[in-house]
Amino acid sequence: MGYRIIPASLAIGLTTNEAYTYFCLLAKSDYNTYISHVKLETLSQLTGISKTEYISKHIEKLIKKGLLRKDTQQNIGNKGVFNTCTYYLYKPQIDWIRIDLDLLEENIPNKLKAFLILLKCICLNNTNYTGYNKSEICKKLNISRPTLDSYLNQCIDKELIKEEQNGYTLTNTHLFKIDIVKGKDDDEVYTKVYIPMADFFASQNITIPPYNKKIVGKIIDHYSALPFLAAALKKRKIPEGTVCTWKYLAKVLKVNIVEKPRPIPPKVTLIM
Repeated sequence: MGYRIIPASLAIGLTTNEAYTYFCLLAKSDYNTYISHVKLETLSQLTGISKTEYISKHIEKLIKKGLLRKDTQQNIGNKGVFNTCTYYLYKPQIDWIRIDLDLLEENIPNKLKAFLILLKCICLNNTNYTGYNKSEICKKLNISRPTLDSYLNQCIDKELIKEEQNGYTLTNTHLFKIDIVKGKDDDEVYTKVYIPMADFFASQNITIPPYNKKIVGKIIDHYSALPFLAAALKKRKIPEGTVCTWKYLAKVLKVNIVEKPRPIPPKVTLIM
Protein backbone atom coordinates (compact mmCIF):
# COMPACT_ATOMS: atom_id res chain seq x y z
CA MET A 1 0.00 0.00 0.00
CA GLY A 2 1.10 3.56 -0.65
CA TYR A 3 0.85 4.97 2.85
CA ARG A 4 1.85 4.36 6.45
CA ILE A 5 0.29 5.51 9.71
CA ILE A 6 2.23 7.36 12.41
CA PRO A 7 1.28 7.67 16.09
CA ALA A 8 0.96 11.45 16.30
CA SER A 9 1.59 12.00 20.01
CA LEU A 10 4.58 9.65 20.14
CA ALA A 11 6.25 11.27 17.12
CA ILE A 12 6.12 14.74 18.66
CA GLY A 13 9.51 15.49 20.20
CA LEU A 14 11.57 13.97 17.41
CA THR A 15 14.06 16.17 15.55
CA THR A 16 13.57 16.54 11.81
CA ASN A 17 16.41 14.08 11.12
CA GLU A 18 14.96 11.55 13.55
CA ALA A 19 11.47 11.99 12.10
CA TYR A 20 12.69 11.41 8.56
CA THR A 21 14.70 8.34 9.55
CA TYR A 22 11.53 7.01 11.17
CA PHE A 23 9.45 7.66 8.04
CA CYS A 24 12.05 5.87 5.89
CA LEU A 25 11.95 2.92 8.28
CA LEU A 26 8.17 2.87 7.92
CA ALA A 27 8.49 3.00 4.14
CA LYS A 28 10.73 -0.06 4.24
CA SER A 29 8.37 -2.02 6.49
CA ASP A 30 5.68 -4.53 5.53
CA TYR A 31 2.31 -2.79 5.08
CA ASN A 32 0.39 -5.31 7.21
CA THR A 33 2.91 -6.27 9.92
CA TYR A 34 5.03 -3.09 10.11
CA ILE A 35 8.12 -5.33 10.36
CA SER A 36 11.30 -4.25 8.56
CA HIS A 37 14.61 -5.92 7.76
CA VAL A 38 16.12 -2.82 6.17
CA LYS A 39 19.89 -2.30 6.32
CA LEU A 40 21.51 0.80 7.77
CA GLU A 41 23.14 1.43 4.39
CA THR A 42 19.73 1.52 2.71
CA LEU A 43 18.43 3.97 5.32
CA SER A 44 21.53 6.08 4.77
CA GLN A 45 20.73 6.31 1.06
CA LEU A 46 17.06 7.13 1.67
CA THR A 47 17.69 9.77 4.31
CA GLY A 48 20.76 11.32 2.70
CA ILE A 49 22.63 10.91 6.01
CA SER A 50 25.99 9.46 5.01
CA LYS A 51 27.20 8.30 8.44
CA THR A 52 25.31 5.18 9.55
CA GLU A 53 26.25 5.82 13.18
CA TYR A 54 23.87 8.82 13.09
CA ILE A 55 21.15 6.51 11.76
CA SER A 56 21.85 4.14 14.66
CA LYS A 57 21.49 7.03 17.15
CA HIS A 58 18.15 7.95 15.57
CA ILE A 59 16.97 4.36 15.93
CA GLU A 60 17.95 4.36 19.62
CA LYS A 61 15.84 7.50 20.09
CA LEU A 62 12.91 5.85 18.29
CA ILE A 63 13.22 2.84 20.59
CA LYS A 64 13.17 5.08 23.68
CA LYS A 65 10.06 6.84 22.35
CA GLY A 66 8.27 3.50 21.97
CA LEU A 67 8.03 3.83 18.19
CA LEU A 68 9.83 0.57 17.45
CA ARG A 69 11.57 -2.48 18.88
CA LYS A 70 14.81 -3.94 17.48
CA ASP A 71 16.01 -7.53 17.49
CA THR A 72 19.60 -8.32 16.46
CA GLN A 73 20.44 -11.70 15.00
CA GLN A 74 23.97 -13.13 14.58
CA ASN A 75 24.61 -14.88 11.28
CA ILE A 76 27.50 -16.87 9.84
CA GLY A 77 28.34 -16.46 6.17
CA ASN A 78 31.20 -16.90 3.72
CA LYS A 79 32.93 -13.80 5.09
CA GLY A 80 32.50 -14.72 8.73
CA VAL A 81 30.08 -13.64 11.46
CA PHE A 82 27.78 -10.68 10.83
CA ASN A 83 24.67 -9.18 12.43
CA THR A 84 21.29 -8.44 10.92
CA CYS A 85 18.46 -6.48 12.51
CA THR A 86 14.69 -6.84 12.50
CA TYR A 87 12.63 -3.79 13.38
CA TYR A 88 9.12 -4.09 14.78
CA LEU A 89 7.46 -0.72 14.29
CA TYR A 90 4.55 0.33 16.47
CA LYS A 91 1.27 0.31 14.55
CA PRO A 92 -1.22 2.53 16.41
CA GLN A 93 -4.93 1.84 16.69
CA ILE A 94 -5.82 5.39 17.76
CA ASP A 95 -4.23 8.86 17.64
CA TRP A 96 -2.62 8.39 14.26
CA ILE A 97 -1.97 10.33 11.06
CA ARG A 98 -1.73 8.82 7.57
CA ILE A 99 1.02 9.86 5.14
CA ASP A 100 1.55 8.68 1.57
CA LEU A 101 4.93 7.16 0.72
CA ASP A 102 5.09 9.41 -2.36
CA LEU A 103 6.45 11.99 0.06
CA LEU A 104 9.82 10.23 -0.32
CA GLU A 105 9.89 11.19 -4.01
CA GLU A 106 9.02 14.86 -3.54
CA ASN A 107 11.66 17.23 -4.89
CA ILE A 108 12.11 19.11 -1.63
CA PRO A 109 14.77 18.90 1.12
CA ASN A 110 14.36 15.98 3.49
CA LYS A 111 14.28 18.34 6.47
CA LEU A 112 11.19 20.01 4.98
CA LYS A 113 9.55 16.63 4.47
CA ALA A 114 10.20 15.79 8.12
CA PHE A 115 8.95 19.21 9.25
CA LEU A 116 5.69 18.66 7.35
CA ILE A 117 5.29 15.24 9.02
CA LEU A 118 5.77 16.79 12.46
CA LEU A 119 3.42 19.67 11.63
CA LYS A 120 0.78 17.14 10.58
CA CYS A 121 1.17 15.52 14.02
CA ILE A 122 -0.12 18.69 15.70
CA CYS A 123 -3.00 19.32 13.29
CA LEU A 124 -6.57 19.11 14.52
CA ASN A 125 -8.00 15.60 14.36
CA ASN A 126 -8.89 14.54 10.82
CA THR A 127 -7.69 17.81 9.28
CA ASN A 128 -4.55 19.33 7.79
CA TYR A 129 -5.04 22.49 9.83
CA THR A 130 -3.08 23.51 12.90
CA GLY A 131 -4.50 26.43 14.81
CA TYR A 132 -1.26 27.26 16.62
CA ASN A 133 0.75 30.45 16.28
CA LYS A 134 4.52 30.41 15.74
CA SER A 135 5.39 30.52 19.43
CA GLU A 136 3.09 27.56 20.15
CA ILE A 137 4.49 25.54 17.23
CA CYS A 138 8.06 26.18 18.44
CA LYS A 139 7.11 24.95 21.89
CA LYS A 140 5.25 21.86 20.72
CA LEU A 141 7.88 20.79 18.17
CA ASN A 142 10.85 21.96 20.26
CA ILE A 143 12.43 24.02 17.48
CA SER A 144 13.83 27.52 17.51
CA ARG A 145 11.96 30.50 16.09
CA PRO A 146 14.55 31.18 13.32
CA THR A 147 14.38 27.52 12.26
CA LEU A 148 10.58 27.57 12.23
CA ASP A 149 10.52 30.80 10.21
CA SER A 150 12.89 29.25 7.68
CA TYR A 151 10.80 26.07 7.35
CA LEU A 152 7.51 27.97 7.07
CA ASN A 153 8.84 30.43 4.50
CA GLN A 154 10.22 27.63 2.33
CA CYS A 155 7.01 25.61 2.57
CA ILE A 156 4.80 28.63 1.82
CA ASP A 157 7.00 29.55 -1.18
CA LYS A 158 6.63 25.99 -2.50
CA GLU A 159 2.86 26.07 -1.77
CA LEU A 160 3.17 23.14 0.61
CA ILE A 161 1.63 25.20 3.42
CA LYS A 162 -0.97 27.95 3.36
CA GLU A 163 -1.03 30.59 6.07
CA GLU A 164 -4.44 31.02 7.66
CA GLN A 165 -5.82 33.80 9.84
CA ASN A 166 -5.17 31.70 12.94
CA GLY A 167 -2.68 29.03 11.93
CA TYR A 168 -1.44 27.01 8.96
CA THR A 169 -2.82 24.34 6.61
CA LEU A 170 -0.94 21.59 4.78
CA THR A 171 -2.13 21.89 1.19
CA ASN A 172 -1.35 18.44 -0.26
CA THR A 173 -4.15 16.08 0.74
CA HIS A 174 -2.64 13.28 -1.37
CA LEU A 175 0.53 13.17 0.71
CA PHE A 176 -1.08 14.14 4.01
CA LYS A 177 -4.34 12.24 4.15
CA ILE A 178 -7.52 13.58 5.71
CA ASP A 179 -9.63 10.83 7.26
CA ILE A 180 -13.08 12.26 7.84
CA VAL A 181 -15.04 10.67 10.67
CA LYS A 182 -17.89 8.76 9.08
CA GLY A 183 -21.32 7.80 10.28
CA LYS A 184 -22.97 4.45 9.82
CA ASP A 185 -24.53 3.52 6.50
CA ASP A 186 -28.00 3.69 8.06
CA ASP A 187 -27.33 7.10 9.68
CA GLU A 188 -29.62 9.45 7.74
CA VAL A 189 -28.09 12.57 9.29
CA TYR A 190 -24.74 11.49 7.84
CA THR A 191 -25.94 10.33 4.43
CA LYS A 192 -28.68 12.89 3.74
CA VAL A 193 -27.32 15.95 5.52
CA TYR A 194 -23.59 15.83 6.27
CA ILE A 195 -22.47 14.44 2.90
CA PRO A 196 -24.41 17.09 0.89
CA MET A 197 -23.09 19.72 3.33
CA ALA A 198 -19.54 18.51 2.75
CA ASP A 199 -20.05 18.60 -1.03
CA PHE A 200 -21.36 22.16 -0.84
CA PHE A 201 -18.48 23.27 1.38
CA ALA A 202 -15.99 21.67 -1.03
CA SER A 203 -17.55 23.60 -3.94
CA GLN A 204 -16.85 26.80 -1.96
CA ASN A 205 -13.25 25.70 -1.17
CA ILE A 206 -14.08 25.49 2.54
CA THR A 207 -13.03 22.62 4.82
CA ILE A 208 -15.91 21.17 6.83
CA PRO A 209 -15.24 19.79 10.33
CA PRO A 210 -15.34 16.01 10.98
CA TYR A 211 -18.80 14.50 11.32
CA ASN A 212 -20.66 15.11 14.57
CA LYS A 213 -24.22 13.82 14.50
CA LYS A 214 -25.57 16.01 17.32
CA ILE A 215 -24.18 19.26 15.93
CA VAL A 216 -25.18 18.54 12.32
CA GLY A 217 -28.65 17.67 13.58
CA LYS A 218 -28.92 20.96 15.48
CA ILE A 219 -27.81 22.98 12.44
CA ILE A 220 -30.27 21.32 10.07
CA ASP A 221 -33.08 21.60 12.65
CA HIS A 222 -32.38 25.33 12.83
CA TYR A 223 -32.55 25.77 9.04
CA SER A 224 -35.25 23.14 8.32
CA ALA A 225 -33.70 22.06 4.99
CA LEU A 226 -30.36 22.02 3.22
CA PRO A 227 -31.24 24.71 0.60
CA PHE A 228 -31.92 27.19 3.42
CA LEU A 229 -28.61 26.30 5.04
CA ALA A 230 -26.77 26.73 1.72
CA ALA A 231 -28.41 30.12 1.23
CA ALA A 232 -27.34 31.17 4.72
CA LEU A 233 -23.77 30.07 4.10
CA LYS A 234 -23.61 32.04 0.84
CA LYS A 235 -25.03 35.09 2.59
CA ARG A 236 -22.46 34.89 5.40
CA LYS A 237 -19.66 34.73 2.80
CA ILE A 238 -17.15 32.52 4.60
CA PRO A 239 -13.73 33.22 2.99
CA GLU A 240 -12.44 30.62 0.54
CA GLY A 241 -9.86 28.28 2.02
CA THR A 242 -11.25 28.60 5.55
CA VAL A 243 -10.74 25.53 7.74
CA CYS A 244 -13.90 25.53 9.84
CA THR A 245 -14.59 24.24 13.31
CA TRP A 246 -18.14 23.56 14.52
CA LYS A 247 -17.78 26.40 17.02
CA TYR A 248 -16.89 28.82 14.21
CA LEU A 249 -19.73 27.60 11.98
CA ALA A 250 -22.25 27.80 14.81
CA LYS A 251 -21.20 31.40 15.44
CA VAL A 252 -21.41 32.33 11.73
CA LEU A 253 -24.77 30.61 11.29
CA LYS A 254 -26.11 31.81 14.67
CA VAL A 255 -26.95 28.30 15.82
CA ASN A 256 -26.77 27.36 19.50
CA ILE A 257 -24.86 24.08 19.75
CA VAL A 258 -24.20 24.26 23.50
CA GLU A 259 -25.62 21.31 25.37
CA LYS A 260 -28.04 22.39 28.08
CA PRO A 261 -27.16 20.86 31.45
CA ARG A 262 -29.66 18.32 32.63
CA PRO A 263 -31.59 19.48 35.72
CA ILE A 264 -30.62 17.69 38.88
CA PRO A 265 -33.71 16.03 40.36
CA PRO A 266 -34.49 17.15 43.90
CA LYS A 267 -33.65 14.82 46.68
CA VAL A 268 -36.61 12.92 48.01
CA THR A 269 -36.67 12.17 51.69
CA LEU A 270 -38.81 9.26 52.69
CA ILE A 271 -40.58 9.73 56.00
CA MET A 272 -41.33 6.45 57.67
